[in-house]
Amino acid sequence: MTQEMLIAAFGALKGYLIPFVIFTGLGLVIAGRDAVRWSSELLASVRSNILLSLINPLIAPAMMIGVVLTRQGYDALGLPQTPLAFWDQVPLWLTIIAWLLTIDFLDYWNHRLLHTRGFWDIHAVHHSDETLNWSTSSRMHVLEVVVMQISYILLASWMNIPAEGVGAIAALRVLHNNWVHTKYDVHLGPLVKVISTPRFHHWHHADDKAAYDTNFANTFAFWDVLFGTYRVPGPYKGAFGFEGTPGNDVLKLLIWPFLKWTKPFMRREQKQNILLTP
Repeated sequence: MTQEMLIAAFGALKGYLIPFVIFTGLGLVIAGRDAVRWSSELLASVRSNILLSLINPLIAPAMMIGVVLTRQGYDALGLPQTPLAFWDQVPLWLTIIAWLLTIDFLDYWNHRLLHTRGFWDIHAVHHSDETLNWSTSSRMHVLEVVVMQISYILLASWMNIPAEGVGAIAALRVLHNNWVHTKYDVHLGPLVKVISTPRFHHWHHADDKAAYDTNFANTFAFWDVLFGTYRVPGPYKGAFGFEGTPGNDVLKLLIWPFLKWTKPFMRREQKQNILLTP
């Protein structure tokens, strides 16, 4: 069990090397030496993001049990599955496109769910980063990871897609998610309504009420266009995060949802104590 945890944590740490090289290089092209003049705020953000990404894999064994149980439950209920024979007749490139579109559609609705009452307290951990950078994509509370993974297992169980179709795009999806969290205002012109870009995602993280609950798409921005949540009026030059953010305090980030969920009960108890005080 301990060995599995160490392997998972090492894999998460190793996964930072490639994006660090790629996005530091991109930063040098865009901003020159300013790209490697790292502020104390940026370093604190990266440190917290890395720590969270190392802590989350520690539940990998429990997650694997959850994966198996979810899949077994799906099968036991006799829920529909796409026959494997169907995918044998589909070219690999088309299988990859089908999976990419379907999982991105699911990501869009997962993301909208995470912005609703109750779930927002989990997702707020991700939005707490006030210094956007490529490592911000790893700032996720473990409960968000659980929500996302359960939905992915259900989707994979229904589609029954071959492993090579899933694995072919996994790394690209991760790198794209890193990219949209970089601070540079990269814009692809009219393609911004097709592909999610840093400018597109900056507005999603904006500490601006007009931008709340917009730009939910992970890879394909056209989901937001289609469902009326698209907003890119131009470059975003304001602050990121939200009022009262836990910032880069890792312990507070880990307990943040529980603090928010128990707050109404604490207030109620305090109110009752006041009323009972002679």
